[in-house]
Amino acid sequence: MTPLEPTDDLLESLYVVNKVAKQLADEATAAYERGDITESNVRSARKDALYRLKTVVLSRIVAYDAERVTGEYHAIDGDVWLFLTVGDWHFHQPPHAIGRDLTDAIEVSNSRANPVDAPYERDASVERSDRTFDEALARLADAGADANDHLARPTVTGEHDRLVDVRWSFLS
Repeated sequence: MTPLEPTDDLLESLYVVNKVAKQLADEATAAYERGDITESNVRSARKDALYRLKTVVLSRIVAYDAERVTGEYHAIDGDVWLFLTVGDWHFHQPPHAIGRDLTDAIEVSNSRANPVDAPYERDASVERSDRTFDEALARLADAGADANDHLARPTVTGEHDRLVDVRWSFLS
């Protein structure tokens, strides 16, 4: 894994990507509920890729300088999540996603067995950046973290077994 310096520019882009992933999760569910399987599959595939991208970028940041990252275990809806702080930016992450070696490398203020009860309400409307999603993805790609590399497949099956390309065409 190539370490990645946690610049404010990189962290802002990661924040924007994380917000869009949350929006895509909501949009995938809404599309599924209204019977639009193609749209649901596209949104879900892209959401999954963005969350994988987030995990990889956070892992690379920890590998770069674990001392710049702090954590706190939170109990959210019956699961334990790691609330990571890098500078002024905060991200929730499943602890197993970044791996034990990296989790052990950061300073965590509590134990996984004793997480803070922190009800989490996802609010996709809160904005902390005016950076566009496309710009955020492009900046991450320039740093060596291309969202297209994290798609499970470049296409999904839509209605009538039609293949739909889910890649972000401007990236590669």
